[in-house]
Amino acid sequence: MGVAFGIHLYQMTVMKAHERKEPLIINDTLYYFQDGRERLEQVLDEICR
Repeated sequence: MGVAFGIHLYQMTVMKAHERKEPLIINDTLYYFQDGRERLEQVLDEICR
């Protein structure tokens, strides 16, 4: 039960960082999350330059 609750807390931390469009820091490494639409926009911007 404790492990499941710990995983749930970690998942909520990841989701909140994504919702606020903030980086997630794991072992001093920054991670940014993008949804499919954001990624497509980024790819199209790079192609159209």
